[in-house]
Amino acid sequence: MARVVPLIGQLHHHSARRARADAIAGLVSAVSLLPQALAFGTLAGLPAVAGLYTALGAATVFALLTGTRFVAVGPASTMALLTFATVHELAGDDAARATVLAAGLAVMMGVWCLLGAALRLQGLADFLSAPVLLGYLAGVAVELIASQVGPLLGIATYGSDPLRKLWQVITHLDQIQPLSAAMGLGALAALVLLRRYLPGWPGALVICLGAIALSAVAGLADRGVAVIGPVSGGPPDFVRIDLTADEVWALLLPSLGLALIALIETVSAVRHAAINVGERTSLDRETAALGVASLVSGALGGFAPMASTPRTLSARGAGAHCQAFQLIAAGCVLFVLYTGGPLYGLLPYAVLAAIVIVNAPRLLDITGFARLWRGWRAEGAIALVSMAGVLALGVLRGLLIAVALSIVQLVRRAARPHDAVLAVTVGEREPREIAEADSPHPDILIYRVDAPLFFANAQRVRQRVLSLVAARQPRPGSVILDTEAVFYVDATAADALAQLTVDLRALECRLALADVHASVLAVLRANPYRDGATRQLPAYPTVREAFTAMRKR
Repeated sequence: MARVVPLIGQLHHHSARRARADAIAGLVSAVSLLPQALAFGTLAGLPAVAGLYTALGAATVFALLTGTRFVAVGPASTMALLTFATVHELAGDDAARATVLAAGLAVMMGVWCLLGAALRLQGLADFLSAPVLLGYLAGVAVELIASQVGPLLGIATYGSDPLRKLWQVITHLDQIQPLSAAMGLGALAALVLLRRYLPGWPGALVICLGAIALSAVAGLADRGVAVIGPVSGGPPDFVRIDLTADEVWALLLPSLGLALIALIETVSAVRHAAINVGERTSLDRETAALGVASLVSGALGGFAPMASTPRTLSARGAGAHCQAFQLIAAGCVLFVLYTGGPLYGLLPYAVLAAIVIVNAPRLLDITGFARLWRGWRAEGAIALVSMAGVLALGVLRGLLIAVALSIVQLVRRAARPHDAVLAVTVGEREPREIAEADSPHPDILIYRVDAPLFFANAQRVRQRVLSLVAARQPRPGSVILDTEAVFYVDATAADALAQLTVDLRALECRLALADVHASVLAVLRANPYRDGATRQLPAYPTVREAFTAMRKR
């Protein structure tokens, strides 16, 4: 049973002291989760209570199925924005249909996650490079902020494009609702000040409770301030997800995009938790747990969930010892659903918009951009292009841009690997890199390539060696190929090395191998290309030994 529900094993040696610590961590998690869940529910274009349903279903299921002790899963701003962008165009103004479509999107994301776990595809989370992901998340942050300026000021906006919504706000500033704007801007300022001067306080919950009290006393709903309205009491009902074939097809690619994004953040949270406590986890299991959590969230009328690295680290910092903390947080959500509906119904939308805007900058890493631009200008440009793709084409298409950029970056690096010309000097054990124009021993060229050789780079390596030989005067009589980093040679590369051997012979130049891997040497010894030109190539354990042998010849 403990293999199916790891929490049972985690509780096996639980003490009263640890139980108290988990209870405190659960309450701390719930304090931040409750207002954010309501805010993210509205951000998804759904009733605010949908965020609570997502928190309840995802936290409960993931806590039971995950093998980690601290990873927290629930509603997230990124997933809410993606849900809105996907569902709004299909549902139009039909709120009931939007709920069904969001639930269907969550279920389909869960299926993708389960499929990824079954096929052991969690390594895809490492495919997006750090610069691409940095730019992508920055674009999402800008879109989150842009989408909430209208609700913050009480200006009605239309459509699903956040930047277009921002433009509507800018061109209709005369429609600002004074009381809504006062509530929104006041909440925004208070959240910033609380985070700055009282970081230990549950700022979002304090602001929400204060806004509810003010809304009740001043009757803000009767004075034109948009509030979230009644939050239904009791546990959620299961949603009947009846999608047409066209709707399933329309949700297919977006659900895959959501699964990829959720997987990236979940793997990040798992690794942060594992690094902090030294535990080892199965990413396949975590992917499956996320998938089931998404299935249940959709069935309850919520939207697709995602792991939260900040809440994960917060739980660990609050003293959590196992996933019991997340069950306690889910219990708090259920308590609010039973008892807090009328109160939360008085909460102004402008306050929820302020909560989203304050949380959005966590995705915007200005320091990361500056660091990239100073040290890796090309990768900084890639990050900016990735961000521009999100802003110009939307979050889902921006994700495709990010994936395409990662592929281009990977292919470019594979096709143009780092290489160097080396020199063997007296008194130094290892050869050192020198400028290509230098020739401390003109009769021998030592060349190193730092990558496996395959179809994308083999011909470039061959041309590099030939051009280096041709550029030297007098022309060297020997070339030593340092293959320490070459752990693989495919058929195209075997052909290219055979052709290089033939080309160098025509120039009266001998080719030798140094520090060659046994598997690579076996391939070259059996290489049939160019009449087996590489079969008799001399191979030496080190560059220095190859250099000494070539000198004697």
